[in-house]
Amino acid sequence: MSLESKIPVQTRSRDRVELILKTARDLIGEKGIDSVSMREIAQTAGIQIGSLYQYFPGKSALLLSIMNQYYDSLYQETKRILDPVRTIKELEVAAEKAFKQFIDFFQKDPALANLWAGVRAIPELVVEDNRDTYRNANLIIRTTIRCLPVLKESEVRPFALYFSHTTGMILRFAKEIDTDHGKAVIKESLEILRIRLREFEKISKQRVKLKKKS
Repeated sequence: MSLESKIPVQTRSRDRVELILKTARDLIGEKGIDSVSMREIAQTAGIQIGSLYQYFPGKSALLLSIMNQYYDSLYQETKRILDPVRTIKELEVAAEKAFKQFIDFFQKDPALANLWAGVRAIPELVVEDNRDTYRNANLIIRTTIRCLPVLKESEVRPFALYFSHTTGMILRFAKEIDTDHGKAVIKESLEILRIRLREFEKISKQRVKLKKKS
């Protein structure tokens, strides 16, 4: 099944698409992905089911459009936080700020956790989810190497991919368990991040030192 959605040109059509997406997000946040049908989305939005399928050929296409909105919002905000970073200490602070930004997204929008969990169960959407992971990882790689130019992309990439992919999983888990335990898990994740960044800094300093000697 194609996941290509119809891109509306007229203002009225764009407003209708936004209504569909908002309705779907609200229902999914309340009931979860599996419990919400295309027909229920159409009925709740007050439109004909045929009109819904004109814009979205299937449920996966609709979910992809919703997730792409989240992907783009989170990426742009993370990029805004990381762009000014020039040192590892600044990156530690920025990474914690970005982490808190993810937490705020999850807390403010109940649909996000349900959607993010459900995406991994839909093969067509796994590719898009992984693509977003790579996009965020590349942002982390560029920022880290900007701070530590002697590092190689290949050295930073495994860490960047791991952190980009697991952040959502960690936050979902933290939200599902006891509040204090969840906070401890998030704190531990940030500490692991700081340790890894300091290791990169240590490696960088050693190489600079060796280069000066040679």
